[in-house]
Amino acid sequence: MITSSNSVAAAAVILAIVSRGSCQCQNGTRTVSVSVNAPSDVSQKVDPSFPGFAFEQATFYNYSFDSQGNSNVFSQNLVNAILNRTGGTPLLRVGGTSGDAGNFSSTQQTPTNFPADEFGPQFHGNLTIGPSYFKAFKNWPGAKFEFMVPFKNTSHSHTLNWAEAGTKQIGIDNLCTLEIGNEPTFYPWFSKTNNTAGVETYAERYPNLQDQLKQRIPSLDGKRVFQALDTAANDAEDLMAKPAFEMGLNDVASSIRQVGFHYYQGHPGPHTFDDLQGWIRHSVTVKNMSKFTPNIQYLQENHPEIGFAFTETGYNVGGGGGDLGNNLATALWAVDFQLYGMTANVSRVSWQQILRGSLHMWRAVETKEGLPPAVAPNYYSQPFVADFIGKGGQTQVAPLDVSDSDGTLVAYAAYESGKLARVAVLNLSLWTPQNCTAAGPPPHVGFTLEGLATSGAKQARVHHLTAPDGALAEDGLTYAGFQWTFENKGVEQRVRNDSSVLDIDGEGTVTVPVRASSAVMIVL
Repeated sequence: MITSSNSVAAAAVILAIVSRGSCQCQNGTRTVSVSVNAPSDVSQKVDPSFPGFAFEQATFYNYSFDSQGNSNVFSQNLVNAILNRTGGTPLLRVGGTSGDAGNFSSTQQTPTNFPADEFGPQFHGNLTIGPSYFKAFKNWPGAKFEFMVPFKNTSHSHTLNWAEAGTKQIGIDNLCTLEIGNEPTFYPWFSKTNNTAGVETYAERYPNLQDQLKQRIPSLDGKRVFQALDTAANDAEDLMAKPAFEMGLNDVASSIRQVGFHYYQGHPGPHTFDDLQGWIRHSVTVKNMSKFTPNIQYLQENHPEIGFAFTETGYNVGGGGGDLGNNLATALWAVDFQLYGMTANVSRVSWQQILRGSLHMWRAVETKEGLPPAVAPNYYSQPFVADFIGKGGQTQVAPLDVSDSDGTLVAYAAYESGKLARVAVLNLSLWTPQNCTAAGPPPHVGFTLEGLATSGAKQARVHHLTAPDGALAEDGLTYAGFQWTFENKGVEQRVRNDSSVLDIDGEGTVTVPVRASSAVMIVL
């Protein structure tokens, strides 16, 4: 969120940006046929723990403790606000490049030598963590962890010490996965000039370190608890599941629980209003995702017990590379990305948190620059996604045909135990009061859902993800009328009553208006 001291400057930036874009959104209608029974191409069941969070190594400590050294209730409440909606277990990934290149010192008194509230991530081997760092894992009651240990170096003594100290604090029962390394295609020993040789080297080294970890931590032996690959977003096709398993990981497949890949919509970030529109189009997300789907298909056909997860995710690799980011538009993109991921059988998505970056979903403590704790716009994607998943663990998802060639209109259906339960509709056309100045309300598209006659539902309840100032809004966002703020310690508060109940007519149709730069949840 923007603080009051920055409001004038932020408004000036928004005005400058929208002046470089034109109003492309118009009123319209769409008729969408919805099957009340799950179609044959419906997704696998969505894990109630699908919505996850990833923390850069040093950042995790500051998200776990507040500035007074107490358990960070603000962070806990924000995570619980999501998982309470699905009944899932909070899954927190801790690691990244800074940790993979870092060191562990058993004699260091401080948790880290580069506190995240004072320094940015240390990507070049400067970060050292001490034993007290691992106390942070105790501040997340009910959570489980994807715990990364370094893999970059060819000597693994500090990796084993790191893993032993960490798992002792986490507890084996709270360990979701032990992640070996991060983005291996950037390692000195991974050949980029000869990809086959690079994959072969990885497939040899991974089982070797896994075996050393089992010897040092016997409770790991015999468990399906390891995580593999964690391939960088830009190198998605350089380290894929099929060749890695065929070249060596098949021998240890029974111990691997999850294969990880990283996803960023692109780099650098969008600089203009028109750039942002292209950035968040559904068609762009579909194209980008096509690089990853062969891995999902391979695992389902050959290792169905191993899940595919986006273990580090954001709208812009590097964060803040352009003028635009972390606003209502990127929150809507995050909704579309996750719902589309469900249709592609992605097991879960973990959203990257870096305290002093721009990718985060909330800023947990005040930074050295004086930026206060706050909930960021991207967070608002998560309660929407969680409500779409619902509780019970029986939800499956299917895309709906909205006859849109522009890539800005998209819809999904959620089925519980094979029966239609919810529909999500997004209008990704960018709108702000500045770029669409015509008199009257914001433009909208009326979506008429048909085929509901046999659903048994007589009414539909509609909730909105929106903001009065439109696509570039950095504050004023609400979902179902709720806001989350630091002032309320991350506990939801209703500030707007914009949900509604619509009648389904005798022919089984209902029409729902969806304004530009918004999403609606339709609950039957």
